[in-house]
Amino acid sequence: MNRNLLRFGLLCLVLLVSVVTKAGDFRDIKLDLADGSLFTADEMSTQSATSFGVSIATDGSATRVAADATDANVAISCKYHDNQHGVTNFKATVPVTGPVKITMGNCTYGSTATVKDAQGTTIGTINVKEAGNCWHGNKTANVTSCLYKGTEATTLTIEGGGYVPYLAVEAVNAADLASDITLTYSLGTTTAEGTLPANATVEVGSSYTLPVNTTLYLAGSTLTGWTDGTNTYKPGETITAPSASATLTPVFTANTKSLADRTEATTLTYYFGHKNGAQDINYQGKKGILVTQAIVDGETIDVKINLDGTPNGAKFNNAGRVDEWAQMNANGIITVPSCKGATIEMAAYGNITTTTIDGQAEYTSGKVISQTIASSAETVDIVIGDGSYYSYLKVTLPVIASKPAGKTFNNEAANVVFAMNDINNASASTTSPTDAFSTIAFDYGANLSLKGILEITKADGTPSGIKGLKINNDSGTKQTELNWLVRPAAGLTFTPTKVSGYVNRCGTDVENGIVISAHKANGEVVALGTYTAWRQGKATSKQTYDNTAIHQFEITLTAEQQAALAGTDGFYLTSTIGVNPNKQAVFGPVTIEGTVNGTLVAVNKYKLSAVTNPEGIADVTVYPKSDEYQENDEVTLTAADKFGYNFVNWTDKNGTVLSTESKFKYTVTEDQTLTANYKKVKTYALDVNVEGGAKDYMVTLSPAPEMVDGKKMYEEGTEVTLTATGNDIIDFNNWSNGETTAEIKTTMNADQTFTATFSAKDYIVAWDFYQEGKEGRTADFAAADNDAVQLVLRDAEGNSYGWLDKSNTAGGYEGKNAAVNWTKTTTKALGDTYWQTKFNATAFTDIKVKSSMLYNYNAYETYNVEYSLDGEKWTKVGAIAMPGAKAWTAGEFTLPADANNQAAVFVRWIADKTSSVKGTTGTNDGIALAQIYITGTAKLFDDGTAPVLQSQVPAIGATNASANGKIVLTFDEKVKLTESAKATLNGQELTGTVSGKTITFAYKGLSYATEYTFALAAGSVADLTDNAIQSDITFSFTTKEKPAVAKALYDFIVPTDGTFTEALAAAAKRADTSKRFRIFIKQGDYKIPANPNSMVTGIDGKQYPSATTYMNTPNVSIIGESNENTSITNTVPAVECDNGFGMANVLEGIGHGDVLSLESGATNTYFQDIKMYSSMGDGKGRDIVLNDKSNKTICKNVNLWAYQDTYVSNNQKGRFYFEGGILRGNTDYLCGKGDVYYNNVDLLMCGTGYLAVPSQPTKYGYIFKDCTIKDGSTAGINGKYKLGRPWGKGTPIALFIDTKMEVIPTAAGWDEMSGGYPKRFAEYNSTTATGTAVDLSGRKQVYDAYDAKDGDNYTNRRNETAESPVLTAEEAAFYTIETVMGADDDWDPTAATEQASAPTNVKIAGNNLTWDNSNYALLWAVCKDGKVVDFTVEPTYNVDDASATWSVRAANEMGGLGEATVASTSTGIENIATSSDVLSTKIYSADGVQVSKLQRGINIVVKTMTDGSKKTNKVVLK
Repeated sequence: MNRNLLRFGLLCLVLLVSVVTKAGDFRDIKLDLADGSLFTADEMSTQSATSFGVSIATDGSATRVAADATDANVAISCKYHDNQHGVTNFKATVPVTGPVKITMGNCTYGSTATVKDAQGTTIGTINVKEAGNCWHGNKTANVTSCLYKGTEATTLTIEGGGYVPYLAVEAVNAADLASDITLTYSLGTTTAEGTLPANATVEVGSSYTLPVNTTLYLAGSTLTGWTDGTNTYKPGETITAPSASATLTPVFTANTKSLADRTEATTLTYYFGHKNGAQDINYQGKKGILVTQAIVDGETIDVKINLDGTPNGAKFNNAGRVDEWAQMNANGIITVPSCKGATIEMAAYGNITTTTIDGQAEYTSGKVISQTIASSAETVDIVIGDGSYYSYLKVTLPVIASKPAGKTFNNEAANVVFAMNDINNASASTTSPTDAFSTIAFDYGANLSLKGILEITKADGTPSGIKGLKINNDSGTKQTELNWLVRPAAGLTFTPTKVSGYVNRCGTDVENGIVISAHKANGEVVALGTYTAWRQGKATSKQTYDNTAIHQFEITLTAEQQAALAGTDGFYLTSTIGVNPNKQAVFGPVTIEGTVNGTLVAVNKYKLSAVTNPEGIADVTVYPKSDEYQENDEVTLTAADKFGYNFVNWTDKNGTVLSTESKFKYTVTEDQTLTANYKKVKTYALDVNVEGGAKDYMVTLSPAPEMVDGKKMYEEGTEVTLTATGNDIIDFNNWSNGETTAEIKTTMNADQTFTATFSAKDYIVAWDFYQEGKEGRTADFAAADNDAVQLVLRDAEGNSYGWLDKSNTAGGYEGKNAAVNWTKTTTKALGDTYWQTKFNATAFTDIKVKSSMLYNYNAYETYNVEYSLDGEKWTKVGAIAMPGAKAWTAGEFTLPADANNQAAVFVRWIADKTSSVKGTTGTNDGIALAQIYITGTAKLFDDGTAPVLQSQVPAIGATNASANGKIVLTFDEKVKLTESAKATLNGQELTGTVSGKTITFAYKGLSYATEYTFALAAGSVADLTDNAIQSDITFSFTTKEKPAVAKALYDFIVPTDGTFTEALAAAAKRADTSKRFRIFIKQGDYKIPANPNSMVTGIDGKQYPSATTYMNTPNVSIIGESNENTSITNTVPAVECDNGFGMANVLEGIGHGDVLSLESGATNTYFQDIKMYSSMGDGKGRDIVLNDKSNKTICKNVNLWAYQDTYVSNNQKGRFYFEGGILRGNTDYLCGKGDVYYNNVDLLMCGTGYLAVPSQPTKYGYIFKDCTIKDGSTAGINGKYKLGRPWGKGTPIALFIDTKMEVIPTAAGWDEMSGGYPKRFAEYNSTTATGTAVDLSGRKQVYDAYDAKDGDNYTNRRNETAESPVLTAEEAAFYTIETVMGADDDWDPTAATEQASAPTNVKIAGNNLTWDNSNYALLWAVCKDGKVVDFTVEPTYNVDDASATWSVRAANEMGGLGEATVASTSTGIENIATSSDVLSTKIYSADGVQVSKLQRGINIVVKTMTDGSKKTNKVVLK
């Protein structure tokens, strides 16, 4: 062991000797790094990184060796650049034995290199950057050096420098080196703000220049020296370094002058770079200052600016730089001294374009910018917008003019009270003293809107008696602010001491939504408080955060806050709206209290307004905004762009042109109105169509068009890019101009049309989630028989739920358009809700399901995709396992063969509860679903069986068929008419129309009390796989008996005999009201004036003339010429008020602003061919058109047009009948009591609201038979609206039988209403427009019922289960017109609506117009060019213009007119044609499209005669 120790000791000695030998072998190093002698040719040509060592011979010559070679005196890593600038990426390590001098060649493009010892301590820096003085120009003079003075051996690391052409490391004699001393800077007892200069290490006896003060500031004083306790040195003074280290503390001298005392313009220059004397600046995430000196009346004073690096991304930094630049990142704020007329200049390395000065960018972009300040603020903010390197900031302050003396205030109490209770004068306020303030204004900006007046509810839930403005949040954030501006009068200083105000929220989920702060004119913000506002109208709350909610904020300002806000410029008191988008807050009176000091200065004040020409064509803004301006105030006016117009100029009230720029500055010198003038420019329409199964949104336009009257419009010369986008099932093919690239461009110099042609793969259903939809979403793409398919979020019990819409419209979700579950885990346990759909695969095999899933918030990480053929037994076909949060994961799975050609296939996406719950913890299920594509191979299944007839109308042997009607055949499957199809009625051929499983044959002009036999030949009908019926279908029916109608003319014609109001008055005055009084209204739009003799109280409590026409007379017919061109409406006041749900017309509500009210005495009223509409407009409250308190009202071909509560059946014992026509609305628009039968009515839904809201029935409620639900919206409502909701508890009935749904409702179909529940809401045979059966399995049956509710407190809350939401065939067949309307007296409204047949054999010879007589026509209307001009009870009429087109219409007994028969001239040919009866009549528009009735313009009428001939006429309807 001793021998081993001896060997180890000898080895250590050898190594030690080696190290000492190497260290002692130091040789001076002088390397030319530019001449290439140390590099290979490849290293120089490729400029690649390299490392090597250099060995120095005794003669000083250098040889390249390996970097780790034992004889290397220096190791270098770098990249060769060129023969002038040497190398880059430079680093060298040099072992030294003692003090050395390190020298580097200078370079124009270089930077600073650092020298560190073996411990990493920086012992020196070398700045080699010398503009124009590169080493290669003078290799002796153009160098920079530093010293290592240590006497110990170490290894030096030299790194940086940017470009290094030369390096030398030379030994120096320690005895020749002067010793170093340290000058330490300290604040001592001074309380100045800022940072101290860096400590300095200098050689004894050398020259040292003290830094000019740029970083320390003491308010009211100036730094005039630095003292070591014995000597005091001035900033910037050059001294001889003392023999010993010293500590320097600042000497501040109190100022006798301030900037306010200047008598000439004063310029303040702040340099940011070290080269120009700036100290270190490093403010990121913190605040700092920069100081310069100004000379005021011969005295030098310090003046600071504030640097705020706390905003997101902000930064001020010059550390490590030796040049004139400092880095400034976007959002950094510089607060500088200012006054009106001050100019601010800045210089940057790059162009300054978006940086704002005092909130404006009124400068010419460039590397040096200058802007003149318009405001009178004492400081303004510069907000860096262009992150760059800045060199200096220069502020020039003009002289402040002296002001005359006036009234003096000495700490006098003052206040401003904003009333906040007048929607027409939102800024209404009072001040005390009245002359203490110059500007008072309330501003809620462009992102908020006033919605009415509401009472503030106290935080204890009781009324306060205080009213406030209800303000809607039109923006996308609850941080949007309201501002109350107070500015003291000229010469005064206002110091606020207290602010207070009242506030409620009208929305939910807004904890700490109210943030109160004050904003100074320079942009400085003083935080005052954050609050949760109590919810308006709520007595109690279960929200824990409402425990501290307030209805009134009262803030007493601290001394610091008072000092910060005190000044001559005033401030904005600001509050966030505090509620989510499209919610409201209520703000009551706001009070600002304080004190005023100073002496009033007499100044002129003026009003300034800005308008546009043409009036209201665009928005104009004024900055700063005020109700009044002081003389010589400068404002900035901005005229916004307006589509279809070019801005021309600004003119004053005298028409003098002030500027041709849309944004310009104006000095206020008088009361003035400035006008922004615009010139109209040409615009063109771009019509874009898609073909091949694509959706309109699959073609995008850039720039986006301006929508004008439904057209995509562009200004002349606009270049538009059209981009077509496909998806997994739809491929783009080409454009109509022949181009095949997905993106094309066109210049709009004329109206243009493009069609994008796509092609579709075989698919069944798909959801791309592009458009909005969050409950029972219908398929975005659907094959035949699948247009009713919906995606439903449901639970195992069959309850459906809404989800969080993240469609393209809603902004998408993590890169895709999606549905996010978002069911609260307090409602259903996590994973208990799942998406499910059911589709028809009859025509498909090889079915595949592709979709993508993702989670962010808590969700199960794996979801199973399962299928079922009965909705009960489920089989897993695959799983989507998501690897982590926010990671969309796709899965495509093939269904087993037993799903092929099945009429019902179910698929669901359900949580695998054996997997883990992942994602951010929350209270909602965070699973998301996107891009569902269910595809297959198209292959119809042929069952080999022909269609089977299920029912027919009229029924076999029926005895009450109409003389003008239709035969309806319904089969057990979808059908088609074959090419050999032939149908006859008593031998006359009929033409059939197919819709799904139904074929309809229309007929006209049958004789009454006559038996007819219908025959459909075998082989006429087949299913979609060509299995045709093998036997004839024949059955007989008899038309109803009809007594002859006594001829009579109308009793009153509007407007020939007077107004509509006068017509009703005439009906009321007749002696015998048992006789029918018939009113005819010629085509036109009739607005009934309000009745000043009958006043009604509006929802604002004020009196208004009644807008309602009342009718209380029985047996009146009101007949219009056509429901397309004959209309009546009411006159409502143009006044709106908040009704608790938003702004509404003051006469909204049942019984307030109705168009027509049928009182109890107006029984047996008959309407036909007329439109009645409310003049309130959509979304303005309950705008009732017909309020019917009578009984046995009939509406045939009537259009009732409104938005909410359009029609009210207001008699529980009443029966009401609708046939044909259009009923339009959105919210509860068919509502009320009694029994109503809607027969073949078009139900036009104009939103996502509720169609039917029945209350108490007579017996049967609301029965809808053969009705069609249409989309009357602008945004699309398929799958989004509700069929209705219950207005009552256990009584409402609404049944939809054989309804064609061109748009289907939500999967639930029905909704809740105020604790009510129906007796029965149900459907039978609801189909889409193509005849596809609508899935009714998800219809709502269980309702959340309660007897009363007070806030969140319920009385007797429970679930109520209504009768089945699906009618059986037997039940549906029961609800006939005879059953529902017949009641106990066999009332048959169809006897009244039976239309007189069209006149036959209508001829014109010369001026004599004749036609066949009819015992069933009340009268005939004679029409000239399609317009009624006269009436007659004789089958002949003398015309006044034989060249016109004449036609005749017959009236039924009630007075309703039927279709027109156009007269033919009496020629031999015509006589042959008219010798037969008319079998059918078809009307076509000029472009060949078949229409149901005569339209405005050119009509082509084609009549098919019983002998097979056809007769064609042209009818022009004006």
